[in-house]
Amino acid sequence: MSESTDPQTRAVPTPEEMPWSISYLRDDIKDLRTQVGALHERIDETNKRIDETNRRIDETNRSLGERIDETNRSLGEQIRALHKRMDTYFLWMMGTLVAITSVLIAVIKL
Repeated sequence: MSESTDPQTRAVPTPEEMPWSISYLRDDIKDLRTQVGALHERIDETNKRIDETNRRIDETNRSLGERIDETNRSLGEQIRALHKRMDTYFLWMMGTLVAITSVLIAVIKL
């Protein structure tokens, strides 16, 4: 009776119980390997999703970069065209002012 209640005597299996203990350990190790394998599969799947997300982010960044570059080029062209028109208007205005001033000076001298 003392054998069944004493935890120290039950902690070490007897030689007759050894094959069964090893069998249980093997089953436990097999279960652990299965669980670790499943965990590795989940990690791999998560990494694939992260890679796909990164690829989509990179694609979006490239697309936005191209659109921003195109918008900058378009705005640059519009600004250059506006400057050209403003230069033309300025030249006409200065020419008109010179002509009017010349006419006024000629009228005053007469």
